[in-house]
Amino acid sequence: NAAGLEKVLRETIGHYEGKAIIAADDERNSEYQLDSLYQQLDAKGLEVRIWDAVKGKENQVFAERADVGITFSDVTLAESGTVTLFNNKGNGRSISLLPKTYIAIIPKSTIVPRITQAAKHIHEANQQGHEVSSCVSFITGPSNSADIEMNLIVGVHGPIKVTYIVVEDK
Repeated sequence: NAAGLEKVLRETIGHYEGKAIIAADDERNSEYQLDSLYQQLDAKGLEVRIWDAVKGKENQVFAERADVGITFSDVTLAESGTVTLFNNKGNGRSISLLPKTYIAIIPKSTIVPRITQAAKHIHEANQQGHEVSSCVSFITGPSNSADIEMNLIVGVHGPIKVTYIVVEDK
């Protein structure tokens, strides 16, 4: 539940030996009291950055050397375990792509059966005049590739490890 999220997130960051952490600038950080967690981690000597659109490329440079990237899922596909991110000025795609480890916080209300419902959600939001992200990322676990001599390599095009934390939200 939301009350236990801080503890689970702290443990997960510790498990991955996260020293440099980048997180999305998302209103849900406040809703789930993650702002205070990030401040506590920063005070304990960990390097915590919240994506700041004003800093531009500086965000990407930090994400490249970060141990952990953290975002909230906007829509989550149950069938494939896919996290859908609406990338925007507060949620750069580098957060989920460049750090060694990616942690997705999944509010339970975002879970839909499959991609058809995600596409419908995006379409309806657009039809209703809501601002829809021009970049939507679909993430299904760590990056994998067996393109070279059929050898499986993890982390070629993204994080080596991915953790999903599902949170009861409504």
